[in-house]
Amino acid sequence: MILIGRYLSPFVRRVATTMQWLEIPYEHKSLSPAKDAQAIREINPTGRVPVLMLDDGEVLIESNAILDSLLETIPGQTLLPASGPARRQVLQRTGVMTSALDKAVAAMYEKTRRPPEKIHNEYLDDILAQSRAGVDQVERMVAAGLYKGVAAPTIADITAAIGYSFINFVLPDMVNEKNHPHLARMAAEFEQTDAFKACAIKK
Repeated sequence: MILIGRYLSPFVRRVATTMQWLEIPYEHKSLSPAKDAQAIREINPTGRVPVLMLDDGEVLIESNAILDSLLETIPGQTLLPASGPARRQVLQRTGVMTSALDKAVAAMYEKTRRPPEKIHNEYLDDILAQSRAGVDQVERMVAAGLYKGVAAPTIADITAAIGYSFINFVLPDMVNEKNHPHLARMAAEFEQTDAFKACAIKK
């Protein structure tokens, strides 16, 4: 299998770390939508990452769909329950952080890809507030013991750790150890694992 996208992308990184966690072998092609748009579009016409090319040539896109497709092929995996309330709860907790990540990425693009005089500050403030609200919600759930951390993780735990590390990297004044101590502690524990180190954030 070939995973396409840079580990700087939290959506690429959550797929990669999950594959590393489960010891699923893959080749990594570190392509950027900003610098390698045409190469990516030849595989995924939307030009977005992550993209996972399966051994039979099938192409999977979008991190949630990729992970769901991978996990259903692994008997006995514990990252995502097969059905019922437990599955729904894991998916909902995952969705809170992926929603926060969507807004954080949009904020990063708004701040870095527009000339300063063309930044839409009202829009920027709104998406930053939405991202912060999502991370705040995850912080409360971690504090309440709804995440198991490195001892018995689900994809919600992995995504929460990935999400904290990314948003702290690009928006450190908003998401940090002071504002989110429980989440920061959990993320730090994940970042010390081999799976996370193998997919470290790089500019």
